[in-house]
Amino acid sequence: MKRIGTVLTAAVVTTVAAIGLAGCSTGSSASSDSTAPAVDKVIKVGALTPGNTNDGAFNQALADALEKLKDEGLIDYELRDQMSDPAESEPVIADFASQGYDLIIGHGIELGDAVFSVAGDFPDVHFTASGGPDILEKYTDNVETWTYDTPQVGYLSGYIAGVTGASPIGRVESMELDFVKATDSFFQQGVTAANPSAELLPVVYAGSFDDAQAAAAATTGLVGQGAKLVYTTGDGIATGVGSAAAEAGVLSVGVSSAAGEAALANNVSTVDLDMYPIIKAWVEEVAAGDFGGKGVTSTLQNGGIVYSPINDVDGAVPADAAAKVDDVIAGITDGSVTIG
Repeated sequence: MKRIGTVLTAAVVTTVAAIGLAGCSTGSSASSDSTAPAVDKVIKVGALTPGNTNDGAFNQALADALEKLKDEGLIDYELRDQMSDPAESEPVIADFASQGYDLIIGHGIELGDAVFSVAGDFPDVHFTASGGPDILEKYTDNVETWTYDTPQVGYLSGYIAGVTGASPIGRVESMELDFVKATDSFFQQGVTAANPSAELLPVVYAGSFDDAQAAAAATTGLVGQGAKLVYTTGDGIATGVGSAAAEAGVLSVGVSSAAGEAALANNVSTVDLDMYPIIKAWVEEVAAGDFGGKGVTSTLQNGGIVYSPINDVDGAVPADAAAKVDDVIAGITDGSVTIG
């Protein structure tokens, strides 16, 4: 899931230098509620993802949201995956724009430059870009920018890992990027909040978002160091982490549905994205003629960040874990739990 990141407070949309940490309020929360204007025409959407849309995580979150909106009769869409190379993605974006697509979504940090490069030549077409530390303030009249709340994702994932009581805890991350390291920092905070005595093993980087084999090897290495739970940040590496953790009989957090039933049987929960609220909001804005000029953030509060129900893994997870997770989410939402 962690293709992008920016550090935001729990209650408001706040730009921070995170993918590297520090900031000021520049955007608005992503939401779509019952008071939003009805969409009178079917919006034509072109979308691109950097990875495979069956990853059970970041890329699939977009695909699932688009399909739901199509089923509701709000959009028609074309989705192109594996578009991480700007040399390939930019011509596709330009082609969508020249064909008269109403909304073009660049889903992932790898697509940001290509979106902005094309958007200037098509001022009447609506675009979205997701990305790095300053993405929220890079919006233009026809480009809305998007990120998700990195602190919430990291902290909640860590809290779930900590509340299991498992120790030591290992982490398999994708790449040593600023936003990945920021997520890991908030993960550690969440673990400590739930279980101050938990031991955290040094983080291991798989070197890729999608190298499941490297992630499996890293997981096996952490289990060899005594890890009783292994956390991962999703994307393709989650498949490797999930399979290796299940084979070793240890718990996991962050494993995606793409890993399969055997891996999910040992997975306590996964914090993930629901792209439906923000994409529906974009579609409604395009229809109403008020798209553009802002950055938006997916959070727990607006339904853009979600988590799977706590799995007790045949009694290995304490019975009160789910209630404790619900309590901390309520605290994040009302501001009584401070992250950072």
